[in-house]
Amino acid sequence: MYGNSNTLTIANINEVDQRIVEVTTTLATLIAFGTASAAGTFIRTDVKYLRITNKDDTNFVMLKLIPSSDTPVWVKLEAGKSFELHYPYLENNATFSAFDSLTSISAQSDTATVPVEYFIALS
Repeated sequence: MYGNSNTLTIANINEVDQRIVEVTTTLATLIAFGTASAAGTFIRTDVKYLRITNKDDTNFVMLKLIPSSDTPVWVKLEAGKSFELHYPYLENNATFSAFDSLTSISAQSDTATVPVEYFIALS
């Protein structure tokens, strides 16, 4: 049996947002990023930690990470698993050129409605 522990302390967290959302088989925006706060939209540069957890015990969820270049990256989130992101930028080309700003994360369930929790820590 193997075990370890890893602790990450993130300084200057001033706000957190945590919700459980019912994700259906229709693709819908889960989280948006921008330069100003709004309902469901977070200031991209303030995001210090993001976790999305599939709370279902059977069905997977597909996460669609959409950068400003509009070429998405898909992530399969198995039942009971989490996806973490500490930096809302990514590169989605075959070879690295530069990081691109995420504009949104959408979600779609496999075959049934799935409860998905997101937790965002912001400075």
